[in-house]
Amino acid sequence: MPGRKREFRWVKWLIFLVLFVVALTVVILVKNSLNDKTENNIKQTTNESKMEGKKSEKTDPSDSSEEASKQTEKAPQYEGESPNKSETLTGLISYADVVDNELVIRVNIDQFLQSGSCNLVMSRNGATYYSKSVSIQESVTTSTCDGYKIPVSELLEGDFQVEINLESDGKSGKITGRVRL
Repeated sequence: MPGRKREFRWVKWLIFLVLFVVALTVVILVKNSLNDKTENNIKQTTNESKMEGKKSEKTDPSDSSEEASKQTEKAPQYEGESPNKSETLTGLISYADVVDNELVIRVNIDQFLQSGSCNLVMSRNGATYYSKSVSIQESVTTSTCDGYKIPVSELLEGDFQVEINLESDGKSGKITGRVRL
């Protein structure tokens, strides 16, 4: 019996040691996971503050015209400065598809506008095939063009370049896209 008690004690210590190592490993993994999340949050916060710092920097008038044109091409879109403060109207073609033999085009405008016009021009190889003007409709925080329904019979099959010129309250902008019939 005394030999068996020694073996049993030795097994107890071995089990205790294994459980201790497992518990220590779990604690280390959890701690590292929390540190990684904290570091990611710090990096994200740092990156956001750097981005805000870059946005708040004023451009030097001696900047090249190429850099200035790059800045005007990128209109703020729901991040940073309000799009309503922009001097250029921006937006996108949110829907373009044929429904009941009509090409339906819907346009979202990033700015809140109470009036104005959307002038659609559809062209191919430099030749204009269709043009139409509709009014701007206000929405809750943005605006839309009243919408376009173009009979397919007025257009040829193939790709068209779509250009929508926006005008409202002395501001203007251009939205471009492609449509295939």
